Amino acid sequence: MRKSMIIWGAAIALGLAAAAFAGNVEGRGAAVQQEIAGQVVRFHILANSDQVADQELKLRVKEHLIECMDTLLEGVDSLEETRGILKDHTEYLEQEALKCLRKYGSKEAVAVSYETDHFPVKNYGNYTFPAGEYEALRVKIGKARGHNWWCMLYPGLCFQDAVHPVLEDEDGKLKNVLSDEAYNTILKKEDVHFTFRWLGLEIGDVTEYHKEDALENQLGEYHGIR
Repeated sequence: MRKSMIIWGAAIALGLAAAAFAGNVEGRGAAVQQEIAGQVVRFHILANSDQVADQELKLRVKEHLIECMDTLLEGVDSLEETRGILKDHTEYLEQEALKCLRKYGSKEAVAVSYETDHFPVKNYGNYTFPAGEYEALRVKIGKARGHNWWCMLYPGLCFQDAVHPVLEDEDGKLKNVLSDEAYNTILKKEDVHFTFRWLGLEIGDVTEYHKEDALENQLGEYHGIR
């Protein structure tokens, strides 16, 4: 009886320790995500649907708007300036997106907004951005129910040219605005698991971050609307 009580007491103690550890990991992960989110601005454009014609239109609009923003943000090197210019020019960008749609024969409506929203875990080149709240310039074409395209407007990792985003932080722009911990976090290659067992019982299992399979999570693509 006494031995059994000791065993279960130890199991409970380990369970509490595992829960506390999981809370610490989760808390640290949330803090890192908030740091990253506070230093980046994303660009998302959602297609009307996943039909080929709608996806092609999405890319046409993307190319045109990136050219427009490349001009608007020329010489801008701070988050505050980037945010201010984008907020001040949402109407202009919406008009440009509409012009692009009409040029290619589309009658779809389009909406451009600067907002903060929740986004899932997402790969961008060599980086994996954790799920959470991020600021973004969002373009919704028609019903906005198709796959999207995305890149980083700040730091400026969209503007290698209008078609090909910058997939590597060659100039250190991203690294320069993040702490070493946050930067190393988005460069993670594998899941980090912590598992506790006692007498064959799994006490806790914590995954710090998950990097989606590259074949299933291509650059700038996720399905559905938010």
